[in-house]
Amino acid sequence: MNRSQKIIRTSIIGIVANVLLAAFKAIVGVLANSVAIIMDAVNNLSDALSSVITIVGTKLSERPADREHPFGFGRVEYFSAIIIAVIVLSAGITSLIE
Repeated sequence: MNRSQKIIRTSIIGIVANVLLAAFKAIVGVLANSVAIIMDAVNNLSDALSSVITIVGTKLSERPADREHPFGFGRVEYFSAIIIAVIVLSAGITSLIE
């Protein structure tokens, strides 16, 4: 199994785990009327979204070099990491405001 396959497999496991955790925490948060638990569920959803972006970035970075991109698409991983950082930062700022 190569590096990209490991990244994708791990991300899929992370998506499933985070969605299940988010659902459980959202139910408990609503039943307990706890904003903190509900915000933790939102955090799990942002983690799942980060894993989706990781999969897309990994798939795009595997594309072979072409005439317009003679060095390939490896830098797409850096852009996907920046997108994930923005999501995490915005989730943190949102939770501070709430």
